[in-house]
Amino acid sequence: MSLKNQVMKNNYHTHMYLCKHAVGTVSDYVKKAVELGFETIGMSDHAPFEELKDRSVRMIPSEYPIYLEELEKAIHKYGSLIKIKKGLEIEYFPQHAERYDELLNTLDYLALGQHYIPDDSSFQGLRSVYALDTPKLLEVYSDTVASAIATLNFKFVCHPDLMLYSYPTFDEHAKAATLKIIEASIKYKIPLEINANGIRKGTRELPEGKRYLYPRLEFWQLVKEKGALVIVSSDAHDPEKLWDEEVKLAYEFARELGIEVVVSLDI
Repeated sequence: MSLKNQVMKNNYHTHMYLCKHAVGTVSDYVKKAVELGFETIGMSDHAPFEELKDRSVRMIPSEYPIYLEELEKAIHKYGSLIKIKKGLEIEYFPQHAERYDELLNTLDYLALGQHYIPDDSSFQGLRSVYALDTPKLLEVYSDTVASAIATLNFKFVCHPDLMLYSYPTFDEHAKAATLKIIEASIKYKIPLEINANGIRKGTRELPEGKRYLYPRLEFWQLVKEKGALVIVSSDAHDPEKLWDEEVKLAYEFARELGIEVVVSLDI
């Protein structure tokens, strides 16, 4: 793909084969990033979590050393050509506060990707964020994300509007949950992510018209209004997706709203 008018020079949301729903090794993504002229590639595959191993597609704890080894090999081979950052996309569970400190002893960063929230009525006491369909569940999600941001363990929040995936309307409850996340983002200067993978999933015909399930326009209109920091991420699950038409559309989405995107993170 031509690099004419390329905006992205740094991507910190990148997956690889260990998560079971991506293809390519760490080196495959690094080589593609070098080809694209990126300055930084941050690998952030889904973190292993004992609680999620039976209900989520991600590496299992015993595979984590393989991930670290692949990262170190790529840094050794390509580190003179591009900055390679070691990270994980990970959920926040406050009962495991020590885990985040342990991971940051060997990683460069963590990205908050809250795919589950506590819900006693759901299987194993967890509910997928793809199935938040009541005001109470939105409240739990926004409380969880705001609390996670306040720990300062996370460099950015992946797809924060994913909470609205199954919520029927952008009502006062959706607005309140959105504002809670935005307020925490502003207070602690943690960027919120416009996620290109949501665009890759296409639009859906809904009662109010055709739209993306995420990024959710109403969410990002409030982000613009309040002035939170914003980053665009590829959320690549294939090396060829590091810079594609959907990433361009994500930047265009931000431009149309007048959002100035943060182009690099201090990692």
